[in-house]
Amino acid sequence: MKILVVTHDSNFSGGANRSLYTVLTKLKSEYNVEVEVLLPKKTGQLNEKLDEAKIPWFSHKYFGVISGIRNDGKDILRYGKVYIGYFIEHWLSVLLKKKLKHKNYDLVYTNTRLPIVGAKIAKSLGIPHVCHVREFGTVKPLWGFWDHQRIYDLSDKVILISHALQKKFEEYVPADKLVTIHNGIDSPLGLHKAKKQKQTFDLLLTGRLVPDKGHKDAILAMELLKNRGYSDIRLHIVGSSPTRTHISWYATEIKKMAEEKNLQNEIIFHGEVNDMVSLRSDMDGELMCAICETFGRVTVEGMRSGLLVIGSNTGGTPEIISDEKTGLLYNQGDYRDLASKIEKIYLDREYMDKISEQGYKYSQINYTPDKNVKEIYSVFQNTWEKEE
Repeated sequence: MKILVVTHDSNFSGGANRSLYTVLTKLKSEYNVEVEVLLPKKTGQLNEKLDEAKIPWFSHKYFGVISGIRNDGKDILRYGKVYIGYFIEHWLSVLLKKKLKHKNYDLVYTNTRLPIVGAKIAKSLGIPHVCHVREFGTVKPLWGFWDHQRIYDLSDKVILISHALQKKFEEYVPADKLVTIHNGIDSPLGLHKAKKQKQTFDLLLTGRLVPDKGHKDAILAMELLKNRGYSDIRLHIVGSSPTRTHISWYATEIKKMAEEKNLQNEIIFHGEVNDMVSLRSDMDGELMCAICETFGRVTVEGMRSGLLVIGSNTGGTPEIISDEKTGLLYNQGDYRDLASKIEKIYLDREYMDKISEQGYKYSQINYTPDKNVKEIYSVFQNTWEKEE
Protein backbone atom coordinates (compact mmCIF):
# COMPACT_ATOMS: atom_id res chain seq x y z
CA MET A 1 0.00 0.00 0.00
CA LYS A 2 1.23 3.49 -0.88
CA ILE A 3 -0.31 6.54 0.76
CA LEU A 4 0.04 10.29 0.55
CA VAL A 5 -0.14 11.93 3.97
CA VAL A 6 -1.20 15.58 4.30
CA THR A 7 -0.28 17.48 7.47
CA HIS A 8 -1.71 20.71 8.85
CA ASP A 9 1.67 22.20 9.86
CA SER A 10 5.39 21.48 10.12
CA ASN A 11 5.73 21.78 13.90
CA PHE A 12 6.22 18.90 16.31
CA SER A 13 5.23 20.41 19.65
CA GLY A 14 1.50 19.71 19.34
CA GLY A 15 -0.10 16.34 20.02
CA ALA A 16 -1.52 15.95 16.49
CA ASN A 17 1.83 15.75 14.71
CA ARG A 18 3.43 13.75 17.52
CA SER A 19 0.66 11.19 17.13
CA LEU A 20 1.02 11.29 13.35
CA TYR A 21 4.76 10.64 13.53
CA THR A 22 4.18 7.54 15.65
CA VAL A 23 1.60 6.29 13.14
CA LEU A 24 3.85 6.86 10.14
CA THR A 25 6.95 5.20 11.60
CA LYS A 26 4.95 2.12 12.60
CA LEU A 27 3.12 1.90 9.27
CA LYS A 28 6.48 1.92 7.55
CA SER A 29 8.34 -0.49 9.85
CA GLU A 30 5.60 -2.94 10.83
CA TYR A 31 3.05 -2.86 8.00
CA ASN A 32 5.34 -2.22 5.04
CA VAL A 33 3.30 0.81 3.99
CA GLU A 34 5.03 3.21 1.61
CA VAL A 35 4.47 6.73 2.89
CA GLU A 36 5.08 10.17 1.38
CA VAL A 37 4.19 13.35 3.28
CA LEU A 38 2.97 16.76 2.08
CA LEU A 39 3.95 19.60 4.44
CA PRO A 40 2.99 23.30 4.32
CA LYS A 41 6.52 24.56 5.03
CA LYS A 42 10.00 23.74 3.76
CA THR A 43 11.48 23.73 7.26
CA GLY A 44 10.21 22.58 10.63
CA GLN A 45 10.67 20.06 13.41
CA LEU A 46 8.37 17.56 11.71
CA ASN A 47 10.40 17.85 8.49
CA GLU A 48 13.51 16.99 10.50
CA LYS A 49 11.81 14.06 12.26
CA LEU A 50 10.70 12.65 8.93
CA ASP A 51 14.26 12.91 7.62
CA GLU A 52 15.48 10.99 10.68
CA ALA A 53 12.92 8.25 9.99
CA LYS A 54 13.83 8.24 6.27
CA ILE A 55 10.24 9.07 5.33
CA PRO A 56 10.11 11.11 2.09
CA TRP A 57 8.30 14.45 2.08
CA PHE A 58 7.74 17.51 -0.09
CA SER A 59 6.27 20.92 0.65
CA HIS A 60 3.92 23.53 -0.81
CA LYS A 61 2.58 26.58 0.98
CA TYR A 62 -0.94 26.36 2.43
CA PHE A 63 -2.41 27.37 5.79
CA GLY A 64 -5.70 25.58 6.37
CA VAL A 65 -9.26 26.54 5.54
CA ILE A 66 -10.82 27.17 8.94
CA SER A 67 -10.43 29.79 11.67
CA GLY A 68 -10.56 29.03 15.37
CA ILE A 69 -12.27 32.23 16.40
CA ARG A 70 -14.87 34.76 15.23
CA ASN A 71 -16.93 37.71 16.49
CA ASP A 72 -13.81 39.49 17.73
CA GLY A 73 -14.13 42.51 15.45
CA LYS A 74 -11.90 40.99 12.78
CA ASP A 75 -14.39 38.70 11.06
CA ILE A 76 -13.87 40.28 7.64
CA LEU A 77 -10.18 39.42 7.79
CA ARG A 78 -10.93 35.93 9.07
CA TYR A 79 -13.48 35.28 6.32
CA GLY A 80 -10.85 36.40 3.86
CA LYS A 81 -8.28 33.99 5.32
CA VAL A 82 -10.72 31.07 5.31
CA TYR A 83 -11.99 31.53 1.77
CA ILE A 84 -8.66 32.56 0.26
CA GLY A 85 -7.14 29.52 1.99
CA TYR A 86 -9.76 27.34 0.34
CA PHE A 87 -8.99 28.58 -3.15
CA ILE A 88 -5.25 28.26 -2.55
CA GLU A 89 -5.70 24.62 -1.56
CA HIS A 90 -8.14 23.96 -4.39
CA TRP A 91 -5.71 25.24 -7.01
CA LEU A 92 -2.83 23.49 -5.28
CA SER A 93 -4.69 20.21 -5.73
CA VAL A 94 -5.13 20.99 -9.44
CA LEU A 95 -1.42 21.79 -9.75
CA LEU A 96 -0.34 18.68 -7.86
CA LYS A 97 -2.59 16.35 -9.87
CA LYS A 98 -0.17 16.53 -12.80
CA LYS A 99 2.84 15.93 -10.56
CA LEU A 100 1.31 13.15 -8.50
CA LYS A 101 -0.73 11.09 -10.97
CA HIS A 102 2.27 8.89 -11.77
CA LYS A 103 2.99 8.24 -8.07
CA ASN A 104 0.27 5.56 -8.00
CA TYR A 105 -0.95 6.35 -4.49
CA ASP A 106 -3.62 4.02 -3.16
CA LEU A 107 -5.03 6.45 -0.64
CA VAL A 108 -4.72 10.00 0.76
CA TYR A 109 -4.65 10.42 4.54
CA THR A 110 -5.22 13.90 6.03
CA ASN A 111 -4.08 14.48 9.61
CA THR A 112 -6.45 16.92 11.44
CA ARG A 113 -9.43 18.70 9.96
CA LEU A 114 -7.56 21.93 9.10
CA PRO A 115 -6.49 21.37 5.45
CA ILE A 116 -8.82 20.45 2.60
CA VAL A 117 -6.06 19.94 0.03
CA GLY A 118 -5.73 16.21 0.80
CA ALA A 119 -9.40 15.58 0.09
CA LYS A 120 -9.15 17.62 -3.12
CA ILE A 121 -6.08 15.68 -4.27
CA ALA A 122 -7.80 12.36 -3.59
CA LYS A 123 -10.85 13.44 -5.57
CA SER A 124 -8.75 14.62 -8.52
CA LEU A 125 -6.75 11.37 -8.55
CA GLY A 126 -9.86 9.21 -8.09
CA ILE A 127 -8.56 7.47 -4.95
CA PRO A 128 -9.96 7.12 -1.39
CA HIS A 129 -9.53 9.82 1.24
CA VAL A 130 -9.35 9.27 5.01
CA CYS A 131 -9.56 12.30 7.32
CA HIS A 132 -8.25 11.92 10.87
CA VAL A 133 -10.04 14.53 13.00
CA ARG A 134 -8.23 15.25 16.26
CA GLU A 135 -10.03 18.37 17.53
CA PHE A 136 -13.49 19.62 18.48
CA GLY A 137 -12.69 23.12 17.29
CA THR A 138 -13.03 26.22 19.41
CA VAL A 139 -16.24 27.60 20.87
CA LYS A 140 -16.81 29.98 17.93
CA PRO A 141 -15.09 28.44 14.88
CA LEU A 142 -15.41 29.58 11.31
CA TRP A 143 -15.53 26.41 9.21
CA GLY A 144 -15.91 28.02 5.79
CA PHE A 145 -16.21 25.36 3.06
CA TRP A 146 -14.79 22.62 5.28
CA ASP A 147 -17.56 21.90 7.78
CA HIS A 148 -18.73 18.53 9.10
CA GLN A 149 -20.86 17.80 6.04
CA ARG A 150 -18.09 18.63 3.58
CA ILE A 151 -15.58 16.47 5.45
CA TYR A 152 -18.10 13.63 5.32
CA ASP A 153 -18.80 14.14 1.61
CA LEU A 154 -15.14 14.23 0.57
CA SER A 155 -13.94 11.36 2.78
CA ASP A 156 -14.40 7.61 2.53
CA LYS A 157 -13.72 7.31 6.26
CA VAL A 158 -13.46 9.84 9.08
CA ILE A 159 -11.38 8.77 12.08
CA LEU A 160 -12.29 10.47 15.37
CA ILE A 161 -10.03 10.25 18.43
CA SER A 162 -12.80 9.97 21.01
CA HIS A 163 -16.41 8.82 21.27
CA ALA A 164 -17.29 12.35 22.42
CA LEU A 165 -15.95 13.75 19.15
CA GLN A 166 -17.86 11.13 17.15
CA LYS A 167 -21.10 12.09 18.92
CA LYS A 168 -20.46 15.71 17.93
CA PHE A 169 -20.05 14.69 14.27
CA GLU A 170 -23.20 12.57 14.43
CA GLU A 171 -25.14 15.76 15.15
CA TYR A 172 -24.39 16.82 11.56
CA VAL A 173 -23.72 13.71 9.46
CA PRO A 174 -24.62 9.98 9.32
CA ALA A 175 -22.43 7.60 11.32
CA ASP A 176 -21.68 5.16 8.49
CA LYS A 177 -18.28 6.69 7.60
CA LEU A 178 -17.28 7.51 11.18
CA VAL A 179 -14.98 5.41 13.35
CA THR A 180 -13.52 6.16 16.77
CA ILE A 181 -9.90 5.18 17.36
CA HIS A 182 -8.32 6.40 20.58
CA ASN A 183 -4.85 7.87 20.30
CA GLY A 184 -1.82 5.72 20.86
CA ILE A 185 0.51 7.46 23.30
CA ASP A 186 4.22 6.76 22.88
CA SER A 187 5.23 7.95 26.36
CA PRO A 188 7.50 5.53 28.26
CA LEU A 189 5.93 2.56 29.99
CA GLY A 190 7.15 1.20 33.29
CA LEU A 191 7.52 4.59 34.95
CA HIS A 192 6.37 4.97 38.50
CA LYS A 193 6.25 7.84 40.94
CA ALA A 194 9.11 7.52 43.41
CA LYS A 195 8.43 8.07 47.09
CA LYS A 196 10.20 11.29 48.03
CA GLN A 197 10.37 13.36 51.17
CA LYS A 198 9.23 16.83 50.17
CA GLN A 199 8.06 20.00 51.85
CA THR A 200 5.50 20.79 49.16
CA PHE A 201 2.56 19.06 47.49
CA ASP A 202 3.11 19.55 43.78
CA LEU A 203 0.53 19.52 40.99
CA LEU A 204 1.20 19.75 37.26
CA LEU A 205 -0.93 21.33 34.53
CA THR A 206 0.44 20.80 31.02
CA GLY A 207 -0.79 22.29 27.75
CA ARG A 208 -0.50 25.27 25.46
CA LEU A 209 -1.34 28.58 27.10
CA VAL A 210 -4.67 29.04 25.35
CA PRO A 211 -8.15 29.70 26.78
CA ASP A 212 -9.47 26.22 25.89
CA LYS A 213 -7.09 24.57 28.40
CA GLY A 214 -8.95 25.95 31.43
CA HIS A 215 -6.01 27.34 33.42
CA LYS A 216 -8.29 29.76 35.25
CA ASP A 217 -10.07 26.88 37.01
CA ALA A 218 -6.73 25.80 38.47
CA ILE A 219 -5.66 29.33 39.46
CA LEU A 220 -8.94 30.02 41.24
CA ALA A 221 -8.76 26.63 42.97
CA MET A 222 -5.25 27.46 44.17
CA GLU A 223 -6.47 30.77 45.58
CA LEU A 224 -9.27 29.02 47.44
CA LEU A 225 -6.90 26.39 48.85
CA LYS A 226 -4.46 29.06 50.01
CA ASN A 227 -7.32 30.89 51.75
CA ARG A 228 -8.17 27.62 53.49
CA GLY A 229 -4.66 27.53 54.93
CA TYR A 230 -2.93 25.12 52.54
CA SER A 231 0.27 27.09 52.03
CA ASP A 232 2.44 24.19 50.81
CA ILE A 233 0.49 23.27 47.65
CA ARG A 234 2.24 24.24 44.43
CA LEU A 235 0.88 24.35 40.87
CA HIS A 236 3.39 23.94 38.04
CA ILE A 237 2.06 25.25 34.72
CA VAL A 238 3.92 23.94 31.67
CA GLY A 239 3.37 25.04 28.10
CA SER A 240 4.26 27.66 25.55
CA SER A 241 2.21 30.60 24.34
CA PRO A 242 1.22 30.52 20.65
CA THR A 243 2.38 33.51 18.63
CA ARG A 244 -0.98 33.89 16.92
CA THR A 245 -2.27 37.34 17.84
CA HIS A 246 -5.85 36.34 18.63
CA ILE A 247 -4.73 34.21 21.60
CA SER A 248 -1.22 35.46 22.46
CA TRP A 249 -2.79 37.78 25.06
CA TYR A 250 -3.92 34.82 27.15
CA ALA A 251 -0.53 33.93 28.64
CA THR A 252 -0.10 37.49 29.91
CA GLU A 253 -3.63 37.47 31.33
CA ILE A 254 -3.27 34.29 33.40
CA LYS A 255 0.16 35.31 34.71
CA LYS A 256 -1.29 38.65 35.74
CA MET A 257 -4.22 36.83 37.33
CA ALA A 258 -1.87 34.69 39.45
CA GLU A 259 0.06 37.80 40.50
CA GLU A 260 -3.05 39.77 41.43
CA LYS A 261 -4.21 36.89 43.61
CA ASN A 262 -0.82 36.88 45.36
CA LEU A 263 0.02 33.37 44.14
CA GLN A 264 3.57 34.06 42.93
CA ASN A 265 4.97 31.44 45.34
CA GLU A 266 2.19 28.92 44.79
CA ILE A 267 2.11 28.95 40.97
CA ILE A 268 5.23 28.37 38.87
CA PHE A 269 5.19 28.98 35.10
CA HIS A 270 7.81 26.77 33.43
CA GLY A 271 7.24 27.55 29.76
CA GLU A 272 8.06 24.75 27.32
CA VAL A 273 9.70 21.74 29.00
CA ASN A 274 11.50 19.06 26.99
CA ASP A 275 12.08 16.51 29.76
CA MET A 276 8.58 15.91 31.10
CA VAL A 277 9.55 12.53 32.56
CA SER A 278 11.94 14.16 35.03
CA LEU A 279 9.49 16.93 35.91
CA ARG A 280 6.65 14.48 36.51
CA SER A 281 8.88 12.45 38.83
CA ASP A 282 8.75 15.41 41.26
CA MET A 283 4.97 15.80 41.09
CA ASP A 284 2.21 14.38 43.29
CA GLY A 285 -0.70 14.84 40.91
CA GLU A 286 -1.70 16.25 37.54
CA LEU A 287 -4.62 18.39 36.42
CA MET A 288 -6.49 18.30 33.10
CA CYS A 289 -8.71 21.38 33.19
CA ALA A 290 -9.51 21.76 29.48
CA ILE A 291 -12.96 23.06 28.64
CA CYS A 292 -13.54 20.19 26.22
CA GLU A 293 -10.39 18.15 25.57
CA THR A 294 -10.85 15.94 22.53
CA PHE A 295 -8.72 13.13 23.97
CA GLY A 296 -5.83 14.17 26.22
CA ARG A 297 -2.30 12.83 25.67
CA VAL A 298 -1.11 14.41 28.90
CA THR A 299 -3.82 12.61 30.86
CA VAL A 300 -2.40 9.25 29.81
CA GLU A 301 1.18 10.46 30.26
CA GLY A 302 0.39 11.58 33.81
CA MET A 303 -1.22 8.25 34.67
CA ARG A 304 1.76 6.37 33.23
CA SER A 305 4.02 8.39 35.52
CA GLY A 306 2.10 7.15 38.55
CA LEU A 307 0.33 10.44 39.19
CA LEU A 308 -3.28 10.80 40.21
CA VAL A 309 -4.93 12.83 37.45
CA ILE A 310 -7.85 15.12 38.21
CA GLY A 311 -9.65 15.88 34.95
CA SER A 312 -12.66 17.87 33.80
CA ASN A 313 -15.83 15.89 33.16
CA THR A 314 -16.13 17.01 29.55
CA GLY A 315 -15.00 15.93 26.08
CA GLY A 316 -12.92 12.77 25.84
CA THR A 317 -11.42 12.96 29.34
CA PRO A 318 -14.14 10.76 30.97
CA GLU A 319 -13.27 8.07 28.38
CA ILE A 320 -9.80 7.88 29.96
CA ILE A 321 -10.59 8.59 33.60
CA SER A 322 -13.14 6.52 35.48
CA ASP A 323 -14.06 8.69 38.45
CA GLU A 324 -12.60 7.41 41.73
CA LYS A 325 -11.26 4.35 39.93
CA THR A 326 -8.44 5.47 37.62
CA GLY A 327 -8.51 9.16 38.54
CA LEU A 328 -10.89 11.90 39.65
CA LEU A 329 -13.31 14.02 37.63
CA TYR A 330 -14.50 17.51 38.55
CA ASN A 331 -17.24 19.68 37.07
CA GLN A 332 -15.42 21.76 34.46
CA GLY A 333 -15.73 25.47 35.22
CA ASP A 334 -16.42 24.81 38.91
CA TYR A 335 -13.14 25.74 40.61
CA ARG A 336 -14.63 25.01 44.03
CA ASP A 337 -15.23 21.41 43.01
CA LEU A 338 -11.67 21.22 41.67
CA ALA A 339 -10.30 22.63 44.93
CA SER A 340 -12.29 20.03 46.88
CA LYS A 341 -10.81 17.20 44.80
CA ILE A 342 -7.28 18.55 45.35
CA GLU A 343 -7.97 18.93 49.07
CA LYS A 344 -9.21 15.33 49.25
CA ILE A 345 -6.01 13.82 47.85
CA TYR A 346 -3.87 16.23 49.86
CA LEU A 347 -5.46 15.10 53.12
CA ASP A 348 -5.78 11.39 52.28
CA ARG A 349 -2.49 10.19 50.73
CA GLU A 350 -3.48 6.54 51.08
CA TYR A 351 -6.57 7.21 48.95
CA MET A 352 -4.46 9.14 46.47
CA ASP A 353 -1.94 6.31 46.17
CA LYS A 354 -4.71 3.76 45.67
CA ILE A 355 -6.36 5.69 42.81
CA SER A 356 -3.06 6.60 41.17
CA GLU A 357 -1.95 2.96 41.25
CA GLN A 358 -5.16 1.88 39.53
CA GLY A 359 -4.72 4.60 36.92
CA TYR A 360 -1.11 3.58 36.45
CA LYS A 361 -2.03 -0.05 35.75
CA TYR A 362 -4.85 0.94 33.42
CA SER A 363 -2.63 3.28 31.40
CA GLN A 364 0.05 0.65 30.87
CA ILE A 365 -2.22 -1.60 28.81
CA ASN A 366 -4.48 0.95 27.10
CA TYR A 367 -3.86 3.67 24.49
CA THR A 368 -0.74 1.98 23.17
CA PRO A 369 0.75 2.90 19.77
CA ASP A 370 0.55 -0.75 18.64
CA LYS A 371 -3.22 -0.92 19.14
CA ASN A 372 -3.74 2.54 17.64
CA VAL A 373 -1.76 1.88 14.45
CA LYS A 374 -3.29 -1.59 14.00
CA GLU A 375 -6.77 -0.04 14.00
CA ILE A 376 -5.75 2.80 11.65
CA TYR A 377 -4.12 0.36 9.23
CA SER A 378 -7.31 -1.72 9.26
CA VAL A 379 -9.29 1.37 8.19
CA PHE A 380 -6.82 2.04 5.37
CA GLN A 381 -6.86 -1.57 4.21
CA ASN A 382 -10.65 -1.89 4.26
CA THR A 383 -11.10 1.43 2.46
CA TRP A 384 -8.51 0.50 -0.19
CA GLU A 385 -9.90 -3.01 -0.76
CA LYS A 386 -13.43 -1.63 -1.01
CA GLU A 387 -12.32 0.69 -3.83
CA GLU A 388 -10.59 -2.17 -5.63
